[in-house]
Amino acid sequence: MKVIPLLFVAASVSFAQWGGGGGKSINDYKKISVSGRDVHVYAPSGLAANSPLLLSFHGMDQDPSYQQQNTHWETVADTAGLVVAYPRGGTGFSTWDISGDQDTKWVTEIIAQLAKDYGIDTKRVYMSGFSMGGMFSYHSMGKIADKIAAFAPCSGYLMGGPGTAMRPVPIFHTHGTSDDVVGYGNLESNLSSYRMQFNCPAKADSINNYPHTGDKATLYSWGPCDGGVYVKHLKLEGRGHMPSQNEVSDIWNFVKQYSLDGVAEAIEVPTNRDTVFNGTFSDSLKTAGWKLTVHSGEGTFKYNEGKGEISVSKVGTNAYDVQVIQNGMHYEKGQSYKLTFDAYASVARTLEVNLEKDTDPWTSYLGEAKTFDLGTSSKTYEIKFTMNEATDENGRISINAGLATGSVFIDNVKLEKITAEEVNSGDKPGEDPAGLVKNFALLNGASNFAVYNIKGTFVCKLNNVRTTDIQTMLNAMNLDKGLYIVKSGNAHKVFTVK
Repeated sequence: MKVIPLLFVAASVSFAQWGGGGGKSINDYKKISVSGRDVHVYAPSGLAANSPLLLSFHGMDQDPSYQQQNTHWETVADTAGLVVAYPRGGTGFSTWDISGDQDTKWVTEIIAQLAKDYGIDTKRVYMSGFSMGGMFSYHSMGKIADKIAAFAPCSGYLMGGPGTAMRPVPIFHTHGTSDDVVGYGNLESNLSSYRMQFNCPAKADSINNYPHTGDKATLYSWGPCDGGVYVKHLKLEGRGHMPSQNEVSDIWNFVKQYSLDGVAEAIEVPTNRDTVFNGTFSDSLKTAGWKLTVHSGEGTFKYNEGKGEISVSKVGTNAYDVQVIQNGMHYEKGQSYKLTFDAYASVARTLEVNLEKDTDPWTSYLGEAKTFDLGTSSKTYEIKFTMNEATDENGRISINAGLATGSVFIDNVKLEKITAEEVNSGDKPGEDPAGLVKNFALLNGASNFAVYNIKGTFVCKLNNVRTTDIQTMLNAMNLDKGLYIVKSGNAHKVFTVK
């Protein structure tokens, strides 16, 4: 086995010129220390609580910077919402302990630390590694498979022979056929051993000419095996000993299906719908269907005991600088709608809500976003509107909280169709939900008047009343808001209270 380090050192020289794209470097990651060793961590802005974690392990005589520059996992993290960590190997040749438990114990310490720092979901921790990092992935299957939900080795397997996994684990192995360091020839026997351990089907399903950048690829898939897991192998024709830059999306799409509880069914949010998806933030769906976006502000969005919690840590210039949206909404031209939701805040504040186009120019179908005053106890709020723009099959609901720090709690978000007549209905005497302003300046002299509410329903008559007495009489009857007045005997409306 002493010859192996020499092979790895030589390999690091032969492919050090190869590198992936991407605009970030390891300097954009946060460096932390766990038991005196470096771990570089990337967490996207607006990370939700209970997000998954992916650990990416470099090869021998390499470091986190090299691994990051040749994988760029942050590109996946930014869109999928996960934490990425690049740990640094041990002293000397920057190796990994693939015979004992020194480094596997350290991995469990990393997971515990990131659970504390970022609130990660410890049931959705995934492990990928290149070269000796891939070997370490296989070694970890036999040591800490109770901590890792799925494994994705690249160009590395245990050269002394396959180990025994603690349990049936999902495996996605990427390897080039021209690998001159960890030869392709012995890969099949290694994978076969794990497939036998997991009682996988003998025959693989295969996809020839698998879509891939820069290499002719074939994807082999065995499963379902015990526990519902799959073993997959992406065979790259002519690829040498190289990290997995072009495969990170394939890896993520595989591992994200699994948790320590088993196969995690993907949640599909239907599109082009006229109802709210997961408006009650159910225990099973949590925040599915909703997405946090931040601009000049800073905040997070998470599931909190059956509610969605928007927590703003830094205010923005606009309310939408910290917002939670749900797109895929169908708004039909000419149709009227009512949106209702329950909300409250950690301290009294305002909240802005909009129903709008999901792409530039972000047209508001309300004319402009509506602002609500929130207290610290939950109340129900509503918006009524008629869709006057062209039908939109991918509109959105935007809940904008970026103008004040603290938490806003949202629940029971519901959209329903109503009639046009209902858009201006529902006002009660003594309330002014539409922001009506009283102004009787156009009513001159003593006359007889008929009083109607905003529904157009007759309320009462005021006979032989001077204009200056109208307000007093309405106040005495608690009919001081949401009214319009018609002079008796006139066929037309004299003045509408708006």
